[in-house]
Amino acid sequence: MSKDHQPRDPHPDNEFDSLAFDPDPREAGADAAATALDEQLQSALAEASANHDKFLRAQAELDTYRRRVQKEREEDRKFATLPAVKELLPVLDNLQRAVDAADKADSVADLKSGVEMVLRQSIDILKRLQITPIASVGQPFDPNLHEAVSQMPSAEYPPMTVMLEVERGYTLHDRVIRPSKVIVSAGAAPPNA
Repeated sequence: MSKDHQPRDPHPDNEFDSLAFDPDPREAGADAAATALDEQLQSALAEASANHDKFLRAQAELDTYRRRVQKEREEDRKFATLPAVKELLPVLDNLQRAVDAADKADSVADLKSGVEMVLRQSIDILKRLQITPIASVGQPFDPNLHEAVSQMPSAEYPPMTVMLEVERGYTLHDRVIRPSKVIVSAGAAPPNA
């Protein structure tokens, strides 16, 4: 037999050996790309986990901040009247002194003088607190500022004009604390026929 016609070995060792140990360059590039992608994925997952942790911490800090602010607001509301009370305590002291002095006073004039002093002190405190009385008598009736308790005929005042203040009203800045209770003119009384 000639060399060309020799039977082939169906499993030549050298042929498989060369395939097993001789890596395909395309496979080596694919493995490197897969490794690079795997590294990128691991890096992205680590970054995502770190960002999630930061988010959770920030959310916890925000919740803590909200609770602290709410607690501070509740404290502020609870003690909001403290400055006004501090201002009014001397008035109470002076009223007590006036009552004590009334027991020893020889005249009503002395008692009246003491009460007028306490009234002036009260008005000064209200001014410092930006509380002002509502002007009423002689003013046109304004339902935003006045509460009419009755209406009476009057030749002196035109209709719908405040002619008498029953209880003084007050504002704080531009907000009505309490409207003035007033009696409003109904105009001149008709002549008797």
